[in-house]
Amino acid sequence: MKKTTLLTIAFALAMVFVGCTNNDTPSTSKTKLWPAYNTSANLYGYINNKGEWAIPAQFSQASSFFSAGYAIVEINGNQAFINTDGEVQSCVSFDNADAFYYKYALASLNGKLGMLSTKFEFAIQPVYSYLSPMTADGLVTFQASADKFGFLDKKGNVFMKDGNPLFYEYASEFRDGYCVVSSNLSTENDRIPTYAVIDTKGNTVIGEGSYRRMVNMGLGIVATVDRNLEIGKTEWVLKKIDNNTTIGQLYDGVGRFSTDEVAIVVSEQDNNYKYGYINKDGQQVISLNYNDARISNEGYAWVLDDKTCKLIDIKGGNAVITLQAESNDVKEYPLCGVHNGLTLVVKATAHTDGTSYEFRWIDASANRTVFSWNFNKDKNNGMLEPNDWAPARKSAEEFSEYVFLK
Repeated sequence: MKKTTLLTIAFALAMVFVGCTNNDTPSTSKTKLWPAYNTSANLYGYINNKGEWAIPAQFSQASSFFSAGYAIVEINGNQAFINTDGEVQSCVSFDNADAFYYKYALASLNGKLGMLSTKFEFAIQPVYSYLSPMTADGLVTFQASADKFGFLDKKGNVFMKDGNPLFYEYASEFRDGYCVVSSNLSTENDRIPTYAVIDTKGNTVIGEGSYRRMVNMGLGIVATVDRNLEIGKTEWVLKKIDNNTTIGQLYDGVGRFSTDEVAIVVSEQDNNYKYGYINKDGQQVISLNYNDARISNEGYAWVLDDKTCKLIDIKGGNAVITLQAESNDVKEYPLCGVHNGLTLVVKATAHTDGTSYEFRWIDASANRTVFSWNFNKDKNNGMLEPNDWAPARKSAEEFSEYVFLK
């Protein structure tokens, strides 16, 4: 595997956080179970934090457990939810399902999206081409037509304002009471698309016309790019939504606030991008010293520093685990952040007949391997890969990163 591929796997998604849509995924802080591969059975199951099998290996695929207490597994080619005892939960038919967000999970049926409740019933019927995950505000964004986006409540009712449905040409997901929207996406006659911010009552709190890009970072902070800035330049300015006041400094890239209430920021220095972290007041808690960075959770974050990947303590910046990201024959890189105290890393070793992979769940607090296994090249199994890396800040539920087998 080429070096560029390894570094892409390890850190490519960091820049996706800059201006991307919300792909938050729930944590398993109450379950304390992790997906792992059993080389003897050639199947996946779940281990506890002692490395013991809590749910025997019996699945061809397995996700982590979500905050609602369920995981998604694949049995005989079909997806199903299981509880922490490994029992399959009865539910309506669906083709694919996602994680539970605030006790609701996206699911598709016949190419259309709906929303499952923890009773495994469609609370929102599968009739939509696009739905966002459920939010703490109890609203999801849906696409009504090619250029019309609105909002649904938990029962699938369309959000109304002054007796009329509230629609926009673009709408992101609600986050901490606010949503970025636009009624001006057209670029005809050299028009510049602009964005606004609304609250959960549909009131406009930052008006449209001043900003050509916007990202709701959460915690009442929005990142903006001025409409009049020279085309081709991107200077993100952080503002408090409630009073539209500027905080912090200019950045070339920004992320969203994580479980630790810190966000990734990026600045160009000597033709290189450097990454660090800020708090909700716009203050840098980790200086912009790193070549790349991951979203923080559970007090830790993975960063890339020269030729090493480091898991740092987000409060002090001290490295608790160091991996050799670049060397001649052996390369190590993380596959997820700290997940209920453990983090998953992979070591790739080049041989004359190919590359072998060793996976390890490591206790972050003690830098101790809890469980490990090797990728079975002959049977093409044992490869635990991330499906979604972006965690949300904790609110009504605890959130973190999760991994999913493909």
